[in-house]
Amino acid sequence: MLVGNTSIDKAYMILERLAKKPYEMSALELGQVTGLNRSTVHRILNILIDNTMVVQNPTTKKYSIGPGSYRIGSAFLNKQPNIGDISGELEKLAAKTRQSIGYAILIEDKILSIFEVESYQPVQIGYKVGAYYPIHCGAYGKCIMAYYEPYEKLKEIVYSTNLKKNAPNTTTDPEKLLKEYEKVREQGYAISDEENMKGLVGIGVPVRNYNNKVVACVAAKYIKGNVDEKEQQSIIHQLKLTSDKIGKLTI
Repeated sequence: MLVGNTSIDKAYMILERLAKKPYEMSALELGQVTGLNRSTVHRILNILIDNTMVVQNPTTKKYSIGPGSYRIGSAFLNKQPNIGDISGELEKLAAKTRQSIGYAILIEDKILSIFEVESYQPVQIGYKVGAYYPIHCGAYGKCIMAYYEPYEKLKEIVYSTNLKKNAPNTTTDPEKLLKEYEKVREQGYAISDEENMKGLVGIGVPVRNYNNKVVACVAAKYIKGNVDEKEQQSIIHQLKLTSDKIGKLTI
């Protein structure tokens, strides 16, 4: 979390915290997690509310991200090249595979989800657009970071990151994680079997831009046990086809 003394720093701390679960907090709770005093929190919240960056629930009196923040955040998504065409390809992929489909990109050593399509599953997996995902577990993280360059910087990132155990099969050892990245590069896709969330399997395929650099990942996610090996291979094939199409749309 950013730590600073200016009003902008403090406003950012509040907005950043409200962008995470539980997505709604009281002024007291915000003060406790940010270390800001009560009067400062209230002053900043009032300014953010005036600009619709934050809204207050009239029943619980708790605060959450408002439409003003969404509008500003949407500008990042809208400036991505050919974003409408990419979204269309993901919708087609979801319809073909009947699985939950997602798309994440690499932004300054962080993996950001920018599309999630969950139209065809009776149970919503609950991945969130705009959320950052870990580098060491899950289809997004393993798939994108496996191709990170230069390799020495990748090792530095891996060894300096808290590889938190999120699920039964999460890899928390840096050396083992680097070996998993190597396997991803060899086979051309990543499989996450209960690594980021218990009961969830993810398959990620890298997206390469016109310079042949991996800049994103297109992934399918499903509940463990719902897909057999034959169907899994079919999903991987469809992911690769879509990856190639999106790659031609990516700068």
